[in-house]
Amino acid sequence: MSLRSRLLGSALLVVGVTAVGLAGTVAPAFVPSSSAADGIALTAPAPLSSLAAPALLAAGSVLLVGGAAAATGGDGSARAALVAPAFGAVAALAFGVGLVAAPGSAPATATNPAAHAVLTTGPPARIAAGAAVGGAVAPVVRATTTEDTVALLAGSVLLLAALAAGASDPLSLVTGGVGGTVAVALLWAVDPDRWRP
Repeated sequence: MSLRSRLLGSALLVVGVTAVGLAGTVAPAFVPSSSAADGIALTAPAPLSSLAAPALLAAGSVLLVGGAAAATGGDGSARAALVAPAFGAVAALAFGVGLVAAPGSAPATATNPAAHAVLTTGPPARIAAGAAVGGAVAPVVRATTTEDTVALLAGSVLLLAALAAGASDPLSLVTGGVGGTVAVALLWAVDPDRWRP
């Protein structure tokens, strides 16, 4: 493994972690509220948080996968890239229960039955779908360039499932897709040995 590969991987990991961290600060979250009938209330730190969060999560998850491959000297397989959409979706739901907005109360929110319903239908679910769409770009592109049929099918199924799950909020799907595509384009440019055919 070359020094360049390690440095590139480290830089990509830093950018990926930063993108995911920024997503956590702008993602809408449910937090405990004594004034709400069901004990939780939605907070949205930024007016465009539902658009920014999926893009940041998708880009961050793709860059984390690409950075890990470069830092460890791996080949950046399409099957490893399947982690990206799952990571983005799980992070969106974790941010949705207040992991960043109210970390001390996140376990209480996560165990609140009212939170379960709103997490699966509210803004966190839509952000998770957008992040999964963007994250699925990486395995689909990587599987196409490496001719890995199994990974291509798995990535395509994930992409279609995320599109179906987020159909009620096409803007989150579009911004998540753009975030994932930009991240793959960056990997294509800075790490051509792994990402180009």
